[in-house]
Amino acid sequence: MTEFDADTADERRSTGVFGQFNRVRRSAVGLLRAHIALLRAEISAIVDQLKSLAALAGVALVVALVTANLLYVGGFLFVGEWLFGSIGWGLAHGVLVGVAIIVTVALAIVGAPLSRSAFGLLLAVPAVIAIALFAGSNVGYDTAAYLAGQLVSPFDSPGLVALLGGAVIGGVALMLMLAFVGGLSGALAGLVLGAVLGGILGWLLAGAAWTWPPAVGFAIVIGLILWPVLAVLLAWRDIDLEQRFSRLYPRQSIEAANETKAWLEEQWQTRRPKVGQ
Repeated sequence: MTEFDADTADERRSTGVFGQFNRVRRSAVGLLRAHIALLRAEISAIVDQLKSLAALAGVALVVALVTANLLYVGGFLFVGEWLFGSIGWGLAHGVLVGVAIIVTVALAIVGAPLSRSAFGLLLAVPAVIAIALFAGSNVGYDTAAYLAGQLVSPFDSPGLVALLGGAVIGGVALMLMLAFVGGLSGALAGLVLGAVLGGILGWLLAGAAWTWPPAVGFAIVIGLILWPVLAVLLAWRDIDLEQRFSRLYPRQSIEAANETKAWLEEQWQTRRPKVGQ
């Protein structure tokens, strides 16, 4: 083939089907690259906008958390000062509400029904009312003062009479309560613990005269303490940690692997003599 024929063939190739195919391919590649570049630019703009939105949302979330914290803490402090005469009552109520909620969530984590916590709260409400009426009316103090007047020194103190009376009542009450949960050992523990707690509570309730605002605030404190305690006692028999967390352990997979291992060992022991022959 001469040089002229080669040039003619190249010219035909460039203007023929192959040339058109190459031009289409180059156009398609260029178009694809342009689309990719456009997509990258749009993705970059979207990411930048998402970063800006995330930053703004983060600021809003932080402010919302701070505001909620102020409402929670400030609300309890305000109510404590407004209703009960001291922000100390609001602080105590806020802390105890948080503790009660934590205990409720912890019981739910270990598998206790939420109805137990609800029932514990329901039982604590009458206790709050009774304690508020008992302290605010000064029935306990008046009774302790009267009994102390009938006794000789050193038992003629209303505070001492209130302490002893509270120890007896608290010991018997907690003994019966824990006997239901823990039997004889629970009853003995309840007697000792109830005597200590009852003595302190009796001294606080009847050892001195009360006015209504602090009496109600103190009753709420006792109720918020009773709530999680009663919830734990009511849910104690419903807690089964093994059943609750059994799904977190791949028992079936491990059992299947052990069965396969035992089968392989059995096959090896069976075929081992034949291998040695």
